Amino acid sequence: MTNLSFTNLVLGAWLLIVVIRRQIAPRVIRFKANFYLLIILLGMASIGDAFTKQHLHITPVQAVIFGVLSLVSAIVFALLRAWTYHLWVNEDGLVMRQGSWLTILWWVLGIGVHLGVDQLWTGSSASLLLYLGVTLAVQRGWVWWLARRAYPTEIQANLRQQSAEHRHHERRSRRER
Repeated sequence: MTNLSFTNLVLGAWLLIVVIRRQIAPRVIRFKANFYLLIILLGMASIGDAFTKQHLHITPVQAVIFGVLSLVSAIVFALLRAWTYHLWVNEDGLVMRQGSWLTILWWVLGIGVHLGVDQLWTGSSASLLLYLGVTLAVQRGWVWWLARRAYPTEIQANLRQQSAEHRHHERRSRRER
């Protein structure tokens, strides 16, 4: 189990560093879920590997209890982090966001709680990537909702920019093929 735990911890630490750096920098708000879905799928595969290859032994009842508590924790910490964001409209008319030291604090507490409970229940970090994917997806969705509520007309510029970037990416992909 140590190889899987070590791999999850390294991937989780790298992802956490990248995410925190991006969250404390001013960024245009976008709503794209593909990256988070990929992390969730990798997390699910990691849990599957823990059961099939690493012989993780917990009862179905323990799995349900841990799963529910982990999901609630991921959602609660995502909402807490989203509420720490500063939202504003930049000079180009795009809605921006930037995290603060409170965002980092909620990240550290959330990951610490999850890893502690994961170690107690499973003796591994098998669910770390799944937790990160879920909490990031919920946070992104909640920040989007907060931005739409605070800037209902301005957020349309963000949607137009995101759509234009998507069309540009598709054209470039077709040319490369």
